[in-house]
Amino acid sequence: QSSPPRELWRQPIGSGWSAFAVVGPRAITQEQHGEEEWVSCYELRTGRLLWAHTNHVRFFQWQGGAGPRATPTVDRDRVFAIGGTGILDCLEVGTGRRVWSRDVLKEHDLPNLLWGVSGSPLVFDDTVVVTGGLTNRSTVLAYHRETGQPVWQSGMDKASYAAPILATLAGRRVVLSVNASSLTGHDPATGILLLEHPWSLDK
Repeated sequence: QSSPPRELWRQPIGSGWSAFAVVGPRAITQEQHGEEEWVSCYELRTGRLLWAHTNHVRFFQWQGGAGPRATPTVDRDRVFAIGGTGILDCLEVGTGRRVWSRDVLKEHDLPNLLWGVSGSPLVFDDTVVVTGGLTNRSTVLAYHRETGQPVWQSGMDKASYAAPILATLAGRRVVLSVNASSLTGHDPATGILLLEHPWSLDK
């Protein structure tokens, strides 16, 4: 090539599988440093660390290694990040200050998935939606965006590694969740189950 890409900067970070959420001048990710799981924010132009929020937890699985799996979700002036052990944090995008936090799996007595919590939070209106654990209950859980208070929980399937999404089907908004053995659709306001399609890996 006559003008190949040129490296502007390089910044070593901790272990994990999170991608970056890039918003304006900031690049936000999650990473593992020893026994601390970080939600970290870097200056996009220079790679300089702007802030890091830490939780004293460490997820490890022998095939995937250590560290968080999900990518943070940025909505307006907030960062929503869920770590490998199921800690859901709401942070200020400019400073990293914690607004609220929920230990989702622990609070609902849900065992973790084999490869850890991996689905990014879904944020819409005043609601934050995440998925549950490796048991047949509380598949999809919703929290209030501003306070972190529980709004609803729904489903009776084990969770999977997919992030929930907001979609419009037949003119109606639904929260869709791909679970361990089903696809479910939930009312965004109440969590009521609107559709369920079972699926199986069996031939």
